[in-house]
Amino acid sequence: MNFCKKIVIGLLTACLLTGLIPQPALASSVKLSFTSKTSGSGDDIQVRRVTYDGETTPDYIVYDLPQTPGSLHELEVDFISRVMWKGSAKVTSVKDNKGKTYKGYLGERDDDDCEIYISKLKTGRTYTITISGIKEFGTAKYRKLTLKVKIPAAGSSSKKVKVRKVTVDDDDGITEIDVKFAGKVIWKGNAKITSIRDNKGKSYQGHITDRDDDDCEIYIHNVMPGRTYKIKISGIKAAGASSYETITVTAKVPAQNSSLTVKKTEYDVDYEYGRTEWTVSFDFNKKISHGQNSCVIITDSAGNEYSSKSSYVEWDDDECEVHLSSGLTEGNTYHYKITDIKPIGTNSYSTLTGTFIAYED
Repeated sequence: MNFCKKIVIGLLTACLLTGLIPQPALASSVKLSFTSKTSGSGDDIQVRRVTYDGETTPDYIVYDLPQTPGSLHELEVDFISRVMWKGSAKVTSVKDNKGKTYKGYLGERDDDDCEIYISKLKTGRTYTITISGIKEFGTAKYRKLTLKVKIPAAGSSSKKVKVRKVTVDDDDGITEIDVKFAGKVIWKGNAKITSIRDNKGKSYQGHITDRDDDDCEIYIHNVMPGRTYKIKISGIKAAGASSYETITVTAKVPAQNSSLTVKKTEYDVDYEYGRTEWTVSFDFNKKISHGQNSCVIITDSAGNEYSSKSSYVEWDDDECEVHLSSGLTEGNTYHYKITDIKPIGTNSYSTLTGTFIAYED
């Protein structure tokens, strides 16, 4: 696109679409009867088709769109020949066959099509839409294009939102629930979670962290592993449905395996800035959290310490590296003790012990 930039749809739904007015909707992508006229002298800009995509949420920046535009309805205009757009191109007027005026906005623009958004459009009427700042590719003067389109009346629809898949993600110790819908959905500006209850009857707080036209993400505060949750969401409807509804999503959070183990141990010798450094790193099977007094102690079979409670340890989300006071003998077996460590999301710290054979990585 020459004039528009994609942004995340969730930002627009959160900032721009409060107060949507529900009304009957047509099926998506309805081809419309239309006529077109170009101002000034010369050949008319040739329009191939005009399509009505129903009530929608823009997925591109619409620069002159107010914060509360009301319900937005999308028209897509396809051109036969290539066109060029002025930087200030815009929808200058929208009027229906009853004389009522509407706010119109240009969305995504390309050299062979454009998107038009009309606020609070009513179906069953004929609209005259004027666009300024457009010309055929290669011509000198920008002109105005006037479209006259008829949008058929919409019948009521009882389509319901259907959930296709629910996935529970426990990455970084934060439990998020990803809900995939079986078809396209439309969100009301104030859509929200109205209740969350687990299989033991306990209630929880939660919120929608992201939403799109075919999925959403949900965060539950203080989620308990091993329980099944019933989550009620209001302000959502299937694309083409007449009214918004409240749906119930069922999510089973698996029981957490709290067993923490060392997957891999590596011994390394580095010579930098005129000195030798010896380190041992430990890779864990889970993302970890460590306490203020955590330490890594390494000893040989005779009890000699190569790292102690005061040794410097670098901690990462699933590994740690301890700096040694002296080098190890390759091929020998050493003992380690890692204190005050736990998997993220669990309550109790513990101590890991084990052995490894020193081989330089």
